[in-house]
Amino acid sequence: MRQATEELRAYFARIRPLCRELFGMAHAICGNYELAEYAMQRAILEGFHRTGRSKSRIGIRENMRGLVRRIAYEQTLLIDDAELTWDGFQADKIDGAGEDQVLRLAALEEVDVRRILMLRYGCQMRVREIARLTGATPKQVASLLDRFEKRVGRKLSSRQRMRVEGLISRSAREALSREPNAPDAGAVFRSFEAEASQPEGRPRVALRALNGVLAIVLALVCVVIFWVVAVLIQSPESRLEEAPTATAAVGEFSPAQTVAPTQEPFLAIDL
Repeated sequence: MRQATEELRAYFARIRPLCRELFGMAHAICGNYELAEYAMQRAILEGFHRTGRSKSRIGIRENMRGLVRRIAYEQTLLIDDAELTWDGFQADKIDGAGEDQVLRLAALEEVDVRRILMLRYGCQMRVREIARLTGATPKQVASLLDRFEKRVGRKLSSRQRMRVEGLISRSAREALSREPNAPDAGAVFRSFEAEASQPEGRPRVALRALNGVLAIVLALVCVVIFWVVAVLIQSPESRLEEAPTATAAVGEFSPAQTVAPTQEPFLAIDL
């Protein structure tokens, strides 16, 4: 038990510096605080079951970003009517813009546009995914991104314009790392510890049992459907062949066809 607790603490010690950024990603993708918190917790737990016992720090940030991106996206598609609480990528939300030209320009946009910018440059999502999350068309998203890059490019030197997309991405990821609404790291760890302490085998056994029951039910349904279809497609000829046979069978016992008794012959009387 103690060894397991130490493993949890060692893993979370590597995750803790990333929690603010991971929540910022989840919040931008989900658009809703509660969904974002749930998605981040799931990503942390899944990351532990996958690589939590590894001592390597190489790639852990990108691995966790990938998990959050996938889980938050799937969660948002399942629950697409949650209230939008995200309002980031603007100066007054992250302690001022300073010399960041990208942040200054982004702060001038409406919240829906800022979210699209964050999804693309901060979360590294594809245009089609962004369109599906925001309700815009892929063409509208691509046009908006191109317009913003041109606006930023006009504020940069000729040398910086060659890497305008990279500069926007850096600014967006820095904004994520300063997410002001991230939950307390201690509360995140306690929730993670409680979930990670649950046996891994039980859910898998239950899932296998459920799959077995569903397979049996599906087989029975297929048998019933096959029988019904066989009855419905029975050929008309076979029905016609059965009809005379049935009539003949009935006729054999029909009173109308009963043989009349033989009459006795008339006897003449000789007088």
